[in-house]
Amino acid sequence: MGQSEAAFQQWCRIWFHNTYPALRGLLFHVRNNAHNSRDGQYWKELGVVAGVSDFIFLYARRCHCIELKTLYGSQSDEQIDWEKLVTEQGIDYYIINTKEKFINLINKIINEG
Repeated sequence: MGQSEAAFQQWCRIWFHNTYPALRGLLFHVRNNAHNSRDGQYWKELGVVAGVSDFIFLYARRCHCIELKTLYGSQSDEQIDWEKLVTEQGIDYYIINTKEKFINLINKIINEG
């Protein structure tokens, strides 16, 4: 069995943090999961949107939305809707399911930026 999505996300954040220390703060997690309905209502009132990607990476005047999945994970309906919403605005959206793909994506964004 593979690692959990949370463990994968932690690994990606730590890799980025250690590999690109000058860019710390430009890759960040968006809190969009509630523990219960009361918590969910509170965060919704503050502006949390269901389906938002796990990471946002701001680099070279562009916004890159990165959704992390395990090898067997799939997007929820809310994630599919949010992907459509942002890509219609010309925002880059990626679904990444391995460490190698994450590393390659970040390096590509930075090298092209």
